[in-house]
Amino acid sequence: MATNDLGPGMVSAPTAPGPPRTRRAAYVLRRFRRHRLGVAGLTVLLLLVLVAVVAPRFWPYDYGEITPDLSQPPSPAHPMGTDTLGRDLLAQILRGLQQSLLIAFSVTVVACFIGVVLGVVAGYFGRYVDATVMRLVDLTLTLPTIAIAAFLGSVVSAGGVSWSALALVLGALMWTSVSRLVRGVVLSLRELPYIDAARVMGAGHLRIMFRHLVPNVADHIIVAATLMFGTAILAESGLSFLGFGVQPPDTSLGLLVADAQSAVLTRPWLFYFPGLLIILIVLSVNYAGEGLRDAFNPKSSPVNPLTTPSRAVRRARAAATASAARTRPAGSSGPQRPDTLVDIAGLTVDFAGQPAVHDLDLSIRRGEVVALVGESGSGKSMTALSLVGLVPPAALCTGSIRFDGDEMTDLSFERWRRYRGRRIAMILQDPSTSLNPALTIGAQFADSMRLAGLSGRSATDRAVELLDSVAIKDPRSVLTHYPHQLSGGMRQRMAIALAMIHDPDLIIADEPTTALDVTVQAQVMATLAIARERTGAAMLFITHDLALVAGIADRVAVMRAGVVVEEADVFSMFDAPQHEYTRKLLALAPHLGSDGRRP
Repeated sequence: MATNDLGPGMVSAPTAPGPPRTRRAAYVLRRFRRHRLGVAGLTVLLLLVLVAVVAPRFWPYDYGEITPDLSQPPSPAHPMGTDTLGRDLLAQILRGLQQSLLIAFSVTVVACFIGVVLGVVAGYFGRYVDATVMRLVDLTLTLPTIAIAAFLGSVVSAGGVSWSALALVLGALMWTSVSRLVRGVVLSLRELPYIDAARVMGAGHLRIMFRHLVPNVADHIIVAATLMFGTAILAESGLSFLGFGVQPPDTSLGLLVADAQSAVLTRPWLFYFPGLLIILIVLSVNYAGEGLRDAFNPKSSPVNPLTTPSRAVRRARAAATASAARTRPAGSSGPQRPDTLVDIAGLTVDFAGQPAVHDLDLSIRRGEVVALVGESGSGKSMTALSLVGLVPPAALCTGSIRFDGDEMTDLSFERWRRYRGRRIAMILQDPSTSLNPALTIGAQFADSMRLAGLSGRSATDRAVELLDSVAIKDPRSVLTHYPHQLSGGMRQRMAIALAMIHDPDLIIADEPTTALDVTVQAQVMATLAIARERTGAAMLFITHDLALVAGIADRVAVMRAGVVVEEADVFSMFDAPQHEYTRKLLALAPHLGSDGRRP
């Protein structure tokens, strides 16, 4: 549920409706296609299923048919050889492939169904329900799974029950890992605001669990299912080796491997062909599951984030940028001015058809402070992340971003390192996310100092100098402290000092005072002014509080729903705002007249 931080009586910009199911399916498919290993794994798996279903109809030998060719190596008549009874190994492998896939799939479905239901229920309700389910998990884990499966497998085999009974037995014993995983994730999700919002809207327990929680656990379930699939094949192989799995004259890949154990040196083809096929199945399922996980989870990256974007993504970005250039009015963007440090033209950040930033044009001159103002969700932070190349992998970022004349779009990870920290520094809203809780302040300064070519005493002296400049008392002592030993204001000043190490050309301050009280806000704002003065850097100051803008900014850009609705110098903005939204923001800012009342 979207929140509104504009104040009473004001409504934030409407959020575009979510994409229909067909659009969502197309988005998932597009993300999956970008995962090359996932596509390869799914392709191999589908081919194996097709071969298992179709090939036995056309192969001249039946898996139980005995031929005169005893223990023959691979030949044109028998491509994979024959066993000691003269049975064609390829026919047996095709039958074994059918059985192994059916058993593994059935075990995975049964185990995941039981595990997901019990895990979601335990994590959502907690307390006595959680304790009961966890005791059931503990009890199941104490049971000797193979021994019980062997006993039950022999019982159902003696009763003439098909392979499905074996799958049910294994599934009923292997659900515990899925249940514990899902329960742990649900425990971390159930207190999030969107769950409270669903409760407020009147949603029942079943709807919350299976409409709001399960989709957010889907990527974990997919990973667990792929691991379960491989485990099921290995478990079936072990049971077949012990004589409690699939029973002759029927066969499976596990049974073929078990039967060939004694002949691995004299007739290796009997062992290697089904063994390699088991490995191929497990690998293809794992890679396909990894691709599906990344496709369904928009927060995960379907490609390696340390490499440049794929060719298809680069083509899409180039096409979108060219289209934006054609549709932009003539004269709206010209050559970069000599004093311009940052020049953004036509920037669009799109999440599955939902633009967070749309066709943004913005420039920052050297030494200038530009304030980007707007409500939460207006696209301010996404604009800042675009400037440092940290847009989430799920987003399609198009347009042009030029920094000191250099085009910044589609830089590789290594090329971005030349800019991040050194020439572009960023101060985040919550200083606890900027500082490593496991390292002392001195250790964190030392890490950053190494990039500046400083170490030892010179690095310590530089750190003390920076801490002293941001009004930290007894800086040498503070270097020995951990972040949790400092106040919120001190942690934020530490983050500002770290940003000053390389004397950057641009400092991006993303809501640096939101989490602080009014007194500490003033101290941090004074520290930002010191940082700007000492480094001579330009600054992009992001905030939703116009009261902070007047004392620091040279120019103000107001964003709403991903679009800059007004841009002017700070005096013109406060004296004569042109857009209705800007006037509403100004009306909410603290502003006392000479008589002590709001004008």
